Amino acid sequence: MSDDRIENTVGALALALSDALLQEAQDQAPEPGPAAAAIALLRHEPGMTIERLRRALRLSHPGAVRLIDRLVEDALVVRHPSPTDRRAVALHLTEAGDRRCDAILGARQRRMARALSILDEDERQTLGLLTDKLLAGLIRNDDDAYSVCRLCDADTCRDCPVDRTLRAKTE
Repeated sequence: MSDDRIENTVGALALALSDALLQEAQDQAPEPGPAAAAIALLRHEPGMTIERLRRALRLSHPGAVRLIDRLVEDALVVRHPSPTDRRAVALHLTEAGDRRCDAILGARQRRMARALSILDEDERQTLGLLTDKLLAGLIRNDDDAYSVCRLCDADTCRDCPVDRTLRAKTE
């Protein structure tokens, strides 16, 4: 298989998986757009600031504030004073937000399980190793990491290739 064909088919696969995962996650979110990712990120890092969330979701500051306002209005997120910066707020999921996050991540996991079900165990293990390597090559900084992992279930990724890459870059 030529490099051009591999690049083309991997690109098509990436889009197909991305479209399917985003749709599954957004179907469980209170609104279309970045709400599902915001909820998942706040599960991953309770107390995240709006600035960190904004950069991870690639939103403007006003756009991030409006998103958080809507999530607060929906009783999914609460704002607390930041323990380290009086100018910032720390964002946390409510119990309802935590349940919504379970639904979002569950839908994402089920969609991936369906997509990968055509692979046998050896193929899945090989894909896992290749995926770790590819992810590591995409990560340059914290913003990349938060963006790439914005819909990840951190509890299932104990030896995260993105975290490993970031640690190696700071050593």
